[in-house]
Amino acid sequence: MTESEVRPYDAVIVGARAAGSALAIHLARAGLKVVALDRASFPSDILSTHVIYPNTIARLDHMGVLDAVMAHEPPPLYTSWHHEGRMFVAPHTPVEGRDWAICVRRITLDGILVEGARKAGAEVIEGMTVTGLVGAGTEDDPVRGVTALGENGPVTFAAPIVIGADGVNSTVARLVGAARKRVMPTETMLYFAYWTGVKTRNTQDFFFEPPWVCAHFPADDGHHVITMNGPLTARAEIRDWEDYYLNRIRSIPALRARLEGATKVSKVMGSPRLEGYYRDHTGPGWALVGDAAHFKHPAGAQGIGDAFHAAEVLAGMIADGSWRAAYPAWREADSREFYAFCKHLAEPPGDDSMRQVMDAYIRDPRLARAIVDVWARTVKPWTDVIPHVPGMAAVTGASIDDVLAPYEGERLPLAASA
Repeated sequence: MTESEVRPYDAVIVGARAAGSALAIHLARAGLKVVALDRASFPSDILSTHVIYPNTIARLDHMGVLDAVMAHEPPPLYTSWHHEGRMFVAPHTPVEGRDWAICVRRITLDGILVEGARKAGAEVIEGMTVTGLVGAGTEDDPVRGVTALGENGPVTFAAPIVIGADGVNSTVARLVGAARKRVMPTETMLYFAYWTGVKTRNTQDFFFEPPWVCAHFPADDGHHVITMNGPLTARAEIRDWEDYYLNRIRSIPALRARLEGATKVSKVMGSPRLEGYYRDHTGPGWALVGDAAHFKHPAGAQGIGDAFHAAEVLAGMIADGSWRAAYPAWREADSREFYAFCKHLAEPPGDDSMRQVMDAYIRDPRLARAIVDVWARTVKPWTDVIPHVPGMAAVTGASIDDVLAPYEGERLPLAASA
């Protein structure tokens, strides 16, 4: 058996996509010697949401990669909802001067982030598969690194902290025994494909045809993301996903018109397994970030934004040594309300409730801006939107506590400032 080479670092990150590369950028800027390992070679695609809201565009700018993203020409997008022949369009409240969102495919975004991490001073090693941990992850035997296998054989990466940024099926989470908790079931599934040549305007459009929602997101490099989100109960009747998807999106006249002359350039992708969850975020010598730590239903489109925000926060806590207790407490305070809102987003819409909310948003442009700002995390649903829309509380739940009560047998401690 080949003896493993040992390489020392201040931090080892497993996974170099959105969460991992963002964390590597912040840790390297803080002066730590950091390595990020990923079994993929970039550019590389992955199943993901795509929309990046103004709060997260600002974080791309702070990380020094926004210009590289915008070089791929994702158009600035306002948000439009359509239901029964009525519609509204709303911008976001500006964050650092931007009141729009963008849609970027992960094959574009992740490669840019990897190069951004390298420019910040982090080492990123592609084609490296983690095979085990150094240390049992207990108080008596904390994690002290990882073993991995690359093209030149086995390597041990030693560090006082290992961070799993390796997604929903996290290897690090499995190795430390961090199981999913507070699991929130989903009633809907989401599928999409990439297109070119779609007729477009500068909006991300949501077409509500209860119990389905289809959407059109103009994206980078002339691509478009066309999605369908509908009841999980319909899955049993679907025999051919390609035909079903095409028939579903073409059943919407406005969307069908946009697709005339367009070309579908990918297979239909997606999943019925969209349950939300938390995992323990830290333990002796280890932490989790991104979807490895916490996952919300993709209708909330928070995966990329949550990954960047958590990476920024965790990096500061690793640098000052407070990460073991402070990071889980921060997550609890930051995530709880939107996690509750995702219970609503994971349910199929109904015509009656859509009429009520469309009445309210068309009547009051400030309220229309507030609902789209929920996705940018600049307003709070149960403070700024739900009390002001007649009948909405009956659909979403009257309070955060009411919604989350069935799932919160194991709450994380709140941060002192929450």
